Amino acid sequence: MFLEGNNKIKIILASKSPRRADILNKLNINFEVITPTLKDEKLFDAPDETVIYNSLDKAKNIASYVKIKKSDFFGERDFKDIVIAGFDTVVFLDGKFFLKPKDKEEAREFLKIFSGRTHKVYSGISLISISGKSILSDYDVTDVTFNRLSDKDIDDYLNKENVLDKAGAYNLDGYGCILIKKIEGCFYNVAGLPVYKFLAMIKNLGYSLKDFQE
Repeated sequence: MFLEGNNKIKIILASKSPRRADILNKLNINFEVITPTLKDEKLFDAPDETVIYNSLDKAKNIASYVKIKKSDFFGERDFKDIVIAGFDTVVFLDGKFFLKPKDKEEAREFLKIFSGRTHKVYSGISLISISGKSILSDYDVTDVTFNRLSDKDIDDYLNKENVLDKAGAYNLDGYGCILIKKIEGCFYNVAGLPVYKFLAMIKNLGYSLKDFQE
C-alpha cells in the first residue's frame, strides 16, 4: 500500500496497463495504481485530440476519487504532492483507429492490415497535481513499420500472445519483436508511456525524477 508520508511526491497511475506499470517500475518511481471507472472512451477525427481528451478524462476521474477518499488512503499521513497520471494510446492508419480487438479474428485482421506498412501510435499524457492544482496534457507519436507477415507468422504470434488488451492487437515486448521492421520515434510510446515526454511534463510541473523515486 501507500508509503509513509514524507517529502516525496506520490504518483497515482490512472491505468490498469501492466506495460505502463512496468515502465514506471524501471524508472524506480514510487507509484500506486488506481483504475479509472469510465465506461467508454471517445473518438474524435484527429488521433492527437482523441488521446489527449481520454488521458485527461481518466486523470480527472481518479483525481476526483482521490480527493474524496484521500483520508481512506493516507489517514493522517501526507505527501508534498500527489500527481495523477492518465494515459491513452491508439493505433492509427488510413484515417482509422485500431483499438483493442474484440476477439482473435479481429486481431488477425488488424495484423494483416499492418503487414508491410507503416502506421502511427499516439499516446496522450495528462498530469494533475493535487496540491499545486496544475493540469498538463500532451501527446507523442511513433511511426511503426511492420515486416511483411504471412498467415503463419500472424497465427504463430496470436497463439503465443494475448493481444485482446492491446491497442492494435500487438505488443513489442517478447515475441512481438518478429512483427517489426522499423520504429521511428519513442519506443516506449508504443507501450503506452512515452518516457521522454512524460519526464519533460514532470519537469514542467516543477519536479524532477528523483522527487518521485523511492
